[in-house]
Amino acid sequence: MRDAYGGIVNLTFIVAFLVIVSGYLAFSVNYNKAFRAKNTIINAIEVCEGISNNLNDCANTQIQSYMRETGYSIPSGFSISGFNCPSNKGYCWKENKVTTSSEIGDKKYYTVVTAVNIDLPIINRVLPNVKLFQVSGNTKTITQHS
Repeated sequence: MRDAYGGIVNLTFIVAFLVIVSGYLAFSVNYNKAFRAKNTIINAIEVCEGISNNLNDCANTQIQSYMRETGYSIPSGFSISGFNCPSNKGYCWKENKVTTSSEIGDKKYYTVVTAVNIDLPIINRVLPNVKLFQVSGNTKTITQHS
């Protein structure tokens, strides 16, 4: 009887360990995907010298192409107050003005936030908008000549 109870306890520990390790690996893969998406979005904004709400502009075209290639997606409902969030795309951006000068042009930088896709119902219900599951970054300062 004692050996049977010890076997069940050991099996429980093994299963719990496998669940924890599998969850960690799944989170790390999704975090890496969100990090790469953030870097690609920042790079597209810097190359195109800005982004707008127009889906046909240079940066949005590059971003949508990357999102289709990698399969980066996020469940609906991801938005951050004060940011421009294209519907169900999994990222948000915000324009931050540094200076406004008629001689040089407008200097601004963009803040980009991507979401880590964690599709576990218990975590999504308990922690819906935790910043731990978001990756953010800023572009370099961009000067837009008038």
